[in-house]
Amino acid sequence: MKNRTIFGRARQGVLFAGMASLLVAGCGTHLSAESRAWAAKQSTNGSLDTLARAAKAEGTLTIFTPIVSSEILEWTKSFTGEYGIKVDVFRQASGPLATTYKTEIAAGKVQADIFETSNLDQVHGFVDDGSFARYRPQAADEYPADRTVPGYAYPLYESTGAIAWNTRTVPESTQKLLAKDPYQGLLDPALKGKIVLIDPSVGGSGMAYYANLVKHLPDRYGWDYLRKLGRQKPAVATSIQTISQEISAGAYSATIFGDDSIFGPLALSGAPVRFASTSPMNATLFYQGIAAEAPHPAAARLFAEWAQSHGGQEAMTRATGGSSVMAGWSDDRDFATELPWYRRPEEVWLDWQTDPTLTGKGLADFVAQWKQSIRGSS
Repeated sequence: MKNRTIFGRARQGVLFAGMASLLVAGCGTHLSAESRAWAAKQSTNGSLDTLARAAKAEGTLTIFTPIVSSEILEWTKSFTGEYGIKVDVFRQASGPLATTYKTEIAAGKVQADIFETSNLDQVHGFVDDGSFARYRPQAADEYPADRTVPGYAYPLYESTGAIAWNTRTVPESTQKLLAKDPYQGLLDPALKGKIVLIDPSVGGSGMAYYANLVKHLPDRYGWDYLRKLGRQKPAVATSIQTISQEISAGAYSATIFGDDSIFGPLALSGAPVRFASTSPMNATLFYQGIAAEAPHPAAARLFAEWAQSHGGQEAMTRATGGSSVMAGWSDDRDFATELPWYRRPEEVWLDWQTDPTLTGKGLADFVAQWKQSIRGSS
C-alpha cells in the first residue's frame, strides 16, 4: 500500500482548516491489550517477530517530521515493503512541528507515533517532560554516545551545510566566486534581491547556519557579515522544501540554506543547481524518538528498530542524501561519488546543538539580533 502525506502538499497549497481536523484520528484511547503491553516496553530482546506481529495488527503509524516529505515517503517505502505497515507523514518546520505535537498532548489526542527533529533542545525538552517514550533499539550501541540521547532518541542522518545557487540564473563570474568562497560570493552585487535565506526562528538546521557564522567563526564573519548580507535585500522563508524548489526553478538565484543532502540529489538529477561549503561548516543531525502516547506503540517501536538498523540507515541515506553516523557505514551516496566537483568540508561543526546560549531566551535574543542585522540594513 502506498504511503500518504497527510499534511497539505506545498504544490497544491492545501492546509488543514484547523487543529480539529488534525486531532480527530489516531488518538490512543482504544489500544488493544497487546498494544498497551508494548507501550510499556523499553526494549525488545532477541527476535523482533513478536513485535512485528503486534505492529502489523495495528497496521499503520504516523511520523511527525521536518524532513522533506518526498524524502521521508521514499525512505518509508522500504519499511512498508518489508512489513506491510502503512506510514502517514505530517511535515512542518521544526518549530511549528513541536507546537503541533504539544497541542496534541495538551488536548489528550496524540496522533504522532514517531517524532523527528534536528533540534536537540526539543529532544531534551520532550524527554524531560515525559513526551518521549523510553525505548532502546537493538542497534543503539552502534551509534556514537555523543550523538544519542540514550534510551530516548537516536540519530537518523547528518546533513552538511552549503551555499547553493542556480547555474542558469547566476552569472559565470559570480559562480566562480561562490565556488571559491561561498559566503563572500553571496555578497556579489549580481545577487542583490536574488537571495533567499532561512528564518532562524524555525530552529534546528536553519539556525545553525547563522550560529556557525557568528558564534563559531566571529573573527571571519560575525554579525558584520550578516549586516552586509542584509544589504543584499534577501527574501526570507521558513520552509526548506520551498527554498529548494525556488532555487531549482530560478525564482531565486542563491541561498544560504544549501544542505548537501538536499541539493546533492537535485544536482545529480539534472536540476540546474550547484553548491559549495567552507570549512569548518555547520552540520545538522536529525533525531528520532517515540511519542509517549503513541496510538500505535508496537508499530512505533518496530519502526524505531528498523530505522536504526543497517538496512533502515541504508534506505535513509539513499532517500535523503544524508550521511549515517552508524558504525560501519561508508559514504557511497550517488551524488558524493558522481558529482566531480563535490567536496565535503574537512571539518563539520555540531556543537551549536549543545550551546546553552542558543536555547530559550538566548535563542530569542539571537533571533532578534539576526532580524536587526538582516532587516535593519540599508
